[in-house]
Amino acid sequence: MNGVLKEGSQRPLDQSDFLPLSDETSGRFVTEKLRTSWESKKHHCKIHGKRSKLWKSVFDMLSVKDVIIILTGNVLYTTSRLLFPLFLGYFVSMLMSAEAENTYLICACALAMCLNGLIGGLGMHQQDYKCEVLGIKIGSALRGLVYHKTLLLSKQTLLEFTAGRLFDLISNDVKRMEEETVKFFFLTPFAVLSYAGTIFLIYSLIGWQATTGVFFLCILIPYFAVLSYASAKLRLRTATVSDQRISLMNQVVSGIRAVKTHAWEDEYRRKTKDIRRNEISVISKRTAIQSSLDALLYSATPLATLVSVITMVLTGQTLTPANVFMLLSFMGFLKLGGMRYVIYGFLTTYDAYVSLERIEEFLLLENLSAASEGDESKKRQQKVESTSTKQSSSCLKKEAENMENVSLSCEATELGPTDLCVSNLTCAKNHREDEVILQDINFVAPSKSLTVITGPVGSGKSTLLSAIAGEISDTSGTIFYRGNVIYLPQTAWVFSGTIKENILFGQPYEESMYERIIEVCALKEDFQRLPDGDQTVVGERGEVLSGGQQARVSLARAVYADGDFYLLDDPLSAVDFKVGQHIFNKCIKNLLADKTVLLTSHQQQHMENADEVIVLYKGHVLGKGRFIELQGIGVINATFDPLYKETLEDKTESSETFAWEDTEKHDDAEKCQTIHPLPNEARSLEIAKEDRTIGVVTSKLYWDYFRSGAHPLMITGMVVLILITQAVLVAPDLWLSFLARLIPEDQKNRTFLSVFACLVGACFIFTIIRAYGFLLLSLKCAERLHDKMVVAILQAPVLFFDSNPVGRILNRFSNDIGCVDELLPKTFLWAIQVLLLIFFQILVTVATNFWLVFVVVPISVLVVVLSNYYLKTARELKRLESISRSPVFAHFSDTLVGLDTIRTRGRQTDFVAALYRYQDVHKQAYIMVIASGRWLGTRLDCLASLLVGAVALAAVLVSQDAASAGLALVYVIQTLNMTQYAVRKASEVENYMTSVERVMTYTKLDQEPGYEEDRQPPKDWPRRGSIVFRDVSLTYYPGGPQVLKEINLSIKGGEKIGVAGRTGAGKSSFVAALMRMPDADGEIIIDDVPIKEIGLQQARQGISVLGQSPVLFSGSLRKNLDILDRFQDAELWQALEDVQLKDFAERLEAKLDHELLEHGANVSVGERQLICLARVLLQRSKIVVLDEPTAHVDPDTEQTIWNVVRDKLKESTVITIAHRLNTIRDCHKILVLKDGKVDGFDKFDSIMNYN
Repeated sequence: MNGVLKEGSQRPLDQSDFLPLSDETSGRFVTEKLRTSWESKKHHCKIHGKRSKLWKSVFDMLSVKDVIIILTGNVLYTTSRLLFPLFLGYFVSMLMSAEAENTYLICACALAMCLNGLIGGLGMHQQDYKCEVLGIKIGSALRGLVYHKTLLLSKQTLLEFTAGRLFDLISNDVKRMEEETVKFFFLTPFAVLSYAGTIFLIYSLIGWQATTGVFFLCILIPYFAVLSYASAKLRLRTATVSDQRISLMNQVVSGIRAVKTHAWEDEYRRKTKDIRRNEISVISKRTAIQSSLDALLYSATPLATLVSVITMVLTGQTLTPANVFMLLSFMGFLKLGGMRYVIYGFLTTYDAYVSLERIEEFLLLENLSAASEGDESKKRQQKVESTSTKQSSSCLKKEAENMENVSLSCEATELGPTDLCVSNLTCAKNHREDEVILQDINFVAPSKSLTVITGPVGSGKSTLLSAIAGEISDTSGTIFYRGNVIYLPQTAWVFSGTIKENILFGQPYEESMYERIIEVCALKEDFQRLPDGDQTVVGERGEVLSGGQQARVSLARAVYADGDFYLLDDPLSAVDFKVGQHIFNKCIKNLLADKTVLLTSHQQQHMENADEVIVLYKGHVLGKGRFIELQGIGVINATFDPLYKETLEDKTESSETFAWEDTEKHDDAEKCQTIHPLPNEARSLEIAKEDRTIGVVTSKLYWDYFRSGAHPLMITGMVVLILITQAVLVAPDLWLSFLARLIPEDQKNRTFLSVFACLVGACFIFTIIRAYGFLLLSLKCAERLHDKMVVAILQAPVLFFDSNPVGRILNRFSNDIGCVDELLPKTFLWAIQVLLLIFFQILVTVATNFWLVFVVVPISVLVVVLSNYYLKTARELKRLESISRSPVFAHFSDTLVGLDTIRTRGRQTDFVAALYRYQDVHKQAYIMVIASGRWLGTRLDCLASLLVGAVALAAVLVSQDAASAGLALVYVIQTLNMTQYAVRKASEVENYMTSVERVMTYTKLDQEPGYEEDRQPPKDWPRRGSIVFRDVSLTYYPGGPQVLKEINLSIKGGEKIGVAGRTGAGKSSFVAALMRMPDADGEIIIDDVPIKEIGLQQARQGISVLGQSPVLFSGSLRKNLDILDRFQDAELWQALEDVQLKDFAERLEAKLDHELLEHGANVSVGERQLICLARVLLQRSKIVVLDEPTAHVDPDTEQTIWNVVRDKLKESTVITIAHRLNTIRDCHKILVLKDGKVDGFDKFDSIMNYN
């Protein structure tokens, strides 16, 4: 570490300065070691019908070598500390005898004390470092194990577990193992042995009377155990509430556009504050326990000393300096080497056990039957025969017989090498037998065929594809295929990176294939528009791209994978008709012609071109065959409305001449041409580097931290209380030193003993008040900082969320807030207590012998110089450690969102390898933080050992009286034990203050302009709903491309406006400008009020928006419809009926109180869209924006909804963005956008005639 510290003192360190990890410390090695042990124990317990225990597997992480090093260090340290009172007793008795020939022996004794301290310190640092590294390895292995398990679980299971709870596991629960848990676990047995050794030595050297104090301390051990157990129980409750808070923040950050669009910031701030208040309430109870344990730790030894002294005096034993200070030294050893280890051993072990149980609960969740962690990109034969776990044994026998028949029937049909057979497929809903999503599905998709699956909303289309892809657990039946399945989920997944990285997804780059795929997926023109072409960084969750662009990038990724089977879940619903037609003809019908394709769709042209159409209705196959056959027998009419078919025909005819360009006309030479972006000055979005402060942690940061939760007078009062308490703690020892000088008769004086007892009692009272007061103050600061951070996040511009990964933001709310809540306060308290104790002890030592100033001052200067030299590097390492932790969280977040894609593409191995890389970088930083602390500790122990020798020699040289010398030595020996510990704790406080720093950085985020605007719009604004755009231009980020260019138009109140244009033409950006996300250049005026001149939330509240991607939150259906509790149940039911969801809601057990999972994951995408539409209808706003509101619903439902919309919103100005022309043909005017400009704004017929 010398080189690193030298480098760190000269310049800020970065990741290139990290020291390499050994193979045994790497993420892969430790995770595989733990995983092997866990799987073995789990298998063994399963055979014997028991529940596997994770802590047993954690024990297997210990190697014999590690245990030997830890035990050796412990033996050296404990022996050293037990020898000190012996040397002290001998030294003081020699001073009392004052014989000249004893001088050499006294000097030898002083030297022995110096060496003893040095050897004990080295032993302690060695074992502590080993324990801390072991804790880091266990933490890394647990995260790896949780990640491996994540890859084996269905998305449904993960959503029920909640992402917030998972993030809490990998942050706060794993952190319990990374802290001092391993160290205290090993030290606790030695602490118990210390009690036994101390009793024996005190009995032998002083007498049985002195052992009564030690027995008093032994009586306290069960009390410590009970308090620690209660603290662990409260920790479990804290974790449960923290899970809820992190889960809510995860949903808010992921759905921030919906929150801002509906102006729900205040509601979600209130929700978060309520959860946070519950969390703080539980933590404050833990604080009370913590403060009583701290008070006992500091006041129990004076109490024990009081018991021993009174027993000695009452039984007639004389108090001599030798036996008094030997007793004090033993008690000091028990306080640090016994009680502290017992208290924190119980606390950390119980906490760790609770955390391991929480992780264990996750690891024991039922795996997805078809999931595998290996690389599945190879060709394989798969025969899935899974049975719902909740069937009776008779059902299972019957099912087994069916399986055999199915296998025979599948073989009888003589399946080709790329045929797919589905037989008797049934899928249970939410682990219940009485409700099924799919029932008895049977079909065969022949090789090189296109099968279209259609049906109304909620009929089970997406579930069927998920089941075939192996992404659903509760299924029974047989799915038989040979080859490689590529599954494209309904919701497009684009991860943070370049577009090219998203398409290749780990596959090698083949230029001709890549160019052809981007052409058939209609991405060529988009690449030319984007600043850096396919090298454009798409931002978090791909927000830089439009919904249609995200869908096409996801499709291109699937096609590039070159599988045998393609399961495409409605990929063309998000693109306009023209682009959809291009993709269907060039990609699905042409490029994928030699593949077996299953496509869910509501579009008639897709069905007409399909080899087979399967119509689903409420989970059953209503009919299957060619489109014409199904139409002939009337099955297709259950899905299609005649009006829709007419408009579809019109659309097909007119679309050739519609406004946007025909992008298909490329000759073969162009198809393989490399794509270059159009020359422009715009640049692509950059993912922001995580903020990092460089340099010292300033006193201003400490002041700001305490000021966030307390008044300056309260802070001053706390400082005074802390100083008074420290003075009170030293008083009993000074009084005891006075008693030791008295003659035996005076020692029995009741007044003297009463004063001693009162001082000890004051110690107990003051330490409790100090600990509880300080911890409560810190908790108040943490609560206020969290509240400020929530407000800042809710008011941050959307650009912040596009350029910062979700995992990075959640790291502040989980890891950093967890640190500010629990780790910082207790470490800060410890550091203050120990530093003040050392200061007062050195003060007393110098007061007993003034000449010691000449030793104490130089050593103190050296301590300060060394500490500052160390802190320059340590604080930067801690900042780097916090920053390098964020990619681990971000990787978990990305994996959760794209899990089905990762799994069906067989990319688990690559994603696990990426996790190991992120973990290893974090571990390098973390181990260097630990090693630098030990580097300092070793050097400070050397200085403290020199101080012990100097104090002892000074006592000899100045012929100091035995009582004063004894007290000085007792204190200086305790200083030896505590100096390095105190400085390390102080540096830990600095390190933890970087979490405060990171939280405070988020509390000062730039907010969207308009939150501070006090000007209110007129009452009941807007009344007419007129909108005027004047020279409106929009860019999403500084230096980015202009997505809207000088838009000028006027919309009258009550008009129905249709917005059309090619995917990426600026349709959604038009809505973004209207919603001020972000503020556009130019002027937007609604009912004669410029929206920039009124409050941002007021401007947004006047407009109802149904976005392109439906956003729901965890909570009841009622809450999702009416988050502000403004409507009666009758109105909610009417809204559901209007959007064709009344039957769906009535079938739910809890009706309106039915709990939705995070992001509404337990309802289909179509149902989510309809719930969001019902929410818009309820609000009855004068201006309503519908951004592709029926993209995911069947035409029958779509037609009914449009009738309702026309009826319910006839008084409102309605702006409808649509890809299907029939959707907007009845509008008063059509706005056609092209490249962000107005290409036409007139009636439908005029627009068609013009083009």
